[in-house]
Amino acid sequence: MYQTLGRVDLKGGESVEAGVVIGPDAEWADRVGDLLSHKGDVWRWQNGECLRRDLGIEVRFYLLHRDGTPLANMLTVTQGGVGHFGHVYTRPEERRKGAAKSLMRLLMEDFRQQQGRALFLGTGYDSAPFHIYQGEGFCGLEPGSGRMEYYVNSAEAFRRDWFAPGPVEVHPVSWENWPTSAPLFTGPFPGTVRCAPLGLFGRASTERGWLQLLHDDRSQGLVLRQQSTGAIVGAAVAGDHPLWPQTGLVDVYCHPDFWEWGAELLGALERPQRDRWLACSDDGCPAKESVLAAAGFTSTQRAARRIAVDTAKSAFADVLEWQE
Repeated sequence: MYQTLGRVDLKGGESVEAGVVIGPDAEWADRVGDLLSHKGDVWRWQNGECLRRDLGIEVRFYLLHRDGTPLANMLTVTQGGVGHFGHVYTRPEERRKGAAKSLMRLLMEDFRQQQGRALFLGTGYDSAPFHIYQGEGFCGLEPGSGRMEYYVNSAEAFRRDWFAPGPVEVHPVSWENWPTSAPLFTGPFPGTVRCAPLGLFGRASTERGWLQLLHDDRSQGLVLRQQSTGAIVGAAVAGDHPLWPQTGLVDVYCHPDFWEWGAELLGALERPQRDRWLACSDDGCPAKESVLAAAGFTSTQRAARRIAVDTAKSAFADVLEWQE
């Protein structure tokens, strides 16, 4: 479905139309796909799925276009007003005309009108896009980080409500928790090794990793979902080790208030047959160590100061390898 957002005046005086394509929309699929065809394989797959299938999430492609031919795009993917911001692109010949700033203002206004609550994005720190996002209220997750977050109210109020105590249930990983997984993995919670199979270390976005999990049938995943808020409060993922053949890599991570369900979550994860399974933890998250030990994993070696705990590399954590 397409909705117009009015007209935008570019530098030089030209007026173009602004609008939003709400997926799925077969009429706009090829045109948007062409604009974003430079994206990598997993992103092109994601765009095609979002534009051609009802995935149970709110997908909004914000466009500037001339008579239906897009020249600039920004994307939000949300569930319950929470999710990812990305796919920011302007055709090279259309740059330096104010397209990104104009489209960004329209997007943020629309996000708030749609009862949006929180958005998460990744960009280069101190880059031109970084300052555009900062001007609209986004803040870096950490000093020196290009990973950014935005809250309609405050981060503290959002996390208090989103991660409120309540009943939980275990579900297979799905499209619906692609956007809602972001607050858990970007949050300021204990633990640096958050999901080794997806390459999530420290306060990292699930924007790309979750897509790889959905796309790759060699990986398996479960989420722990708070039933009343819809928050993802835990996740367990299993996949192939990136180096060793016939070796699996498994991980589990939970919000600090929900680790009591970590063992149940990990135990429910069906893993393919492998010669051995490895897991990793760091010395900043003893709750994970307890879950791995209870699941039959044994700590086999420790790598001192192996991974930075933040973007600024202000401290380093030891990494423990566990073998089942």
